[in-house]
Amino acid sequence: MIATPKIGDLMTNTCPRCNRVVRSRLTLRNVALARTRLVVSDVLVDVCPVCDHMISIAPASVEQLREAGSWK
Repeated sequence: MIATPKIGDLMTNTCPRCNRVVRSRLTLRNVALARTRLVVSDVLVDVCPVCDHMISIAPASVEQLREAGSWK
């Protein structure tokens, strides 16, 4: 059985901004789509605890971004 990521789950990643291996946490954030002025709220993302940089978007939230980006 595959676990669904939830708010507060911890992951180990390398942060591209501070170049450290960190124990990051999943949280909800507003995400601005590239090359648009569209901002999608409440997207589940992986955040670095050291520099507060968004490391990645949870796979479960990709569909949410696709739906927001397809509306024009």
